[in-house]
Amino acid sequence: MAVTLKRKRGAVSYREPSSDEDTSESAAEGGSVGRGRAVPLRQSTRRREERPRHRERRKISYKDVSTDEESDELDGDFELSEDGAPRAEPHRRAPSPRPEQRGSRASAKRKPARKAVLGAPLKPNTAVPTAPTATSIPTDGHVPAWASLPYHVLLQVFVYASHPLRDENMKSMPSVSWLVRTARVCSAFTKPALTALYRNPPIFAMKQTRKDLVHHLISPPSDAHEDHRVMVKRLELDATQMSALTDHHHSGADLTALVLSLTTLREIDIFDPVDRPPFRGRLRRLRRWVYPPAIFEALRHSQLRLRSWRWNSSFCDQGPLWIKSIHGDAAFQSLREITLTKFHPIEMREDRDEREDVDGQPTTEELVASALATLPKLKALSFETCGIVSGRLLPLLPANIVSLNITNCGELLSESLQAFLATHGAHLEDLVLNHNQSLNMSFLVDLKQSCPRLEVLRMDMTYYSSLSMSSDNEPLYESLLGEMEKPTWPSTLRSIDMEYLRKWNSAAATNFFSSLIEAADGLPWLREIIIIAMVDTDWRQRAEFRRRWTDQFRKVFAREWKPPNPHLVSLKAFGEWKIRGLDIEGEVEKNDSLIEDAREVKGHAKVDESNSDSNSDAPLLPSRKQKEVDNWGAKRLRSRHQVTGRYNDSSAEETGSEDEACDGEEVYFVQGRCHTVLFRIDNFRPREEIFGEADFLDAEPSGDEEWDGNDDHDEEGGYAW
Repeated sequence: MAVTLKRKRGAVSYREPSSDEDTSESAAEGGSVGRGRAVPLRQSTRRREERPRHRERRKISYKDVSTDEESDELDGDFELSEDGAPRAEPHRRAPSPRPEQRGSRASAKRKPARKAVLGAPLKPNTAVPTAPTATSIPTDGHVPAWASLPYHVLLQVFVYASHPLRDENMKSMPSVSWLVRTARVCSAFTKPALTALYRNPPIFAMKQTRKDLVHHLISPPSDAHEDHRVMVKRLELDATQMSALTDHHHSGADLTALVLSLTTLREIDIFDPVDRPPFRGRLRRLRRWVYPPAIFEALRHSQLRLRSWRWNSSFCDQGPLWIKSIHGDAAFQSLREITLTKFHPIEMREDRDEREDVDGQPTTEELVASALATLPKLKALSFETCGIVSGRLLPLLPANIVSLNITNCGELLSESLQAFLATHGAHLEDLVLNHNQSLNMSFLVDLKQSCPRLEVLRMDMTYYSSLSMSSDNEPLYESLLGEMEKPTWPSTLRSIDMEYLRKWNSAAATNFFSSLIEAADGLPWLREIIIIAMVDTDWRQRAEFRRRWTDQFRKVFAREWKPPNPHLVSLKAFGEWKIRGLDIEGEVEKNDSLIEDAREVKGHAKVDESNSDSNSDAPLLPSRKQKEVDNWGAKRLRSRHQVTGRYNDSSAEETGSEDEACDGEEVYFVQGRCHTVLFRIDNFRPREEIFGEADFLDAEPSGDEEWDGNDDHDEEGGYAW
């Protein structure tokens, strides 16, 4: 290695300090600034004292000041001498505070905000719940005798207050424990609170006490205060967890004993969670559960009379003929509501001759229809994810159906449904058509004539892909509604809920919206209208389209909201208001002459207003007489210019001719009885999982407080944002 005479410099370290220790003194001896940990010097204390004082250089620290304690230590390094010149003092390190002293010191001196670092972990977005402010209500301190209320009144109160007992994932809600605590308040609350709890017992929502709850219902203890078995009216059972009902060996026998022990049981719903939206099968295969024959054998010899039942084709070992034989039992003859899930037609082999099918056995549609025909009291029928719902099955259904629900049936077409409603829609009151990918709204053209008693119409046109990674959720029809097709509406409608209407042009949408506006005088019982639609137009036209129809639907159907009377919150408030009203009435009687004078002056003002110059810039305020004329009733007709409540002078020249044309074309009837009017037009694409604003909000980085307006480090620079 070559020898060099070049003077070497001391090593300089710019490493950030990892602790509160001082900078290295060894780096200071070499004439450089050290940022690392302090290294003990090899020099002796005696040699350090022999160094001349005037040659001693003061130590400079570039360490960031992170606390007020460190800034105090740095300030202690410099003191003024007697002549006013700065004099360097040895750096004295303050002893680190004990743990009990750190909390008090941190509370006394606030730690400055930490700078945000790109990629730093964020705190979860948990909003701090604010305590609701209590409204002061004047009261006389009298507590009503709640315990003296009748049983049926308390039962309705507890059912309303505790609904629901479980969420959609069969998880227990806090209302379950609330009902248990309420039942212990007094003896009058015990039976209605327990009835609200056991009417539909949350068996699969209680994981820890599921076995105890089932055994408690099967064989209640002798010292039980109430007989819980007579309270149960409905059972909702998850077929995927049926083996964990009590244990893996006795769950089947315990299920049969549970059904037999509930003497007032009326509804049984054994479902699979994957049968709900998005209607896709699970990735891993589970052990298949089937209907145990012991249940039907026990029901055959019991006194139960069921009103609701669900058939799932995945749980049936046998076909529709076996279902027909079960329907012949006395327990099923009283069924009023039945749900069919995953019933699909038998796939025909390609090499099979079509004549063999004609000569051979009946189709699946015919077998299912024959099974339904054996139920004399059937009123409500539901199909979920059934491929048999088509033009072959619908004509074979019973004609006395009151409620029809068809969900996620891709083979249903509008022509088949329209033909079915024409022959079987005379008694129909509820019609629910959700997630049917091939069904458009052409059947609405004859709805008024086909279904004269229809009260509820619901259509949700959100579709789901067959696989999570595929995108086959687009409508399978060419057009939602033709330009020449105009719907008709029965006069008995109470609720119209149609969501995510799409794949139509502005002309078809105009026909649909105008049909409802024009039929307002024939819809006296309509109380709820929800329409969410997409229109394929330019964004400017869509904005004008939205503004026009939103205003019309609100003005025609929306009910005028009146706040509740604040004087009826308590008996004391009502008494004070009544006394105050009597005092005001006495003052009015004393000042009749002043009131008459005021009326005369107001009358002159109305005359002057009517005779004023039409070109005046004064605002034209409606008079009292005009307001009285504008008050509408059940048979009041008003034109569009009377309904409009605001006028924009800036756009008068541009839209004046268009508004005049619209005013002269149509006359609308103000129905004004709907408590819910939700009308929305946008190009929002429906998705399986819809995200809102709250899903994209993050909290600040951990340890980063909100800015209080005081910049403590302005001189240090930083980023503008």
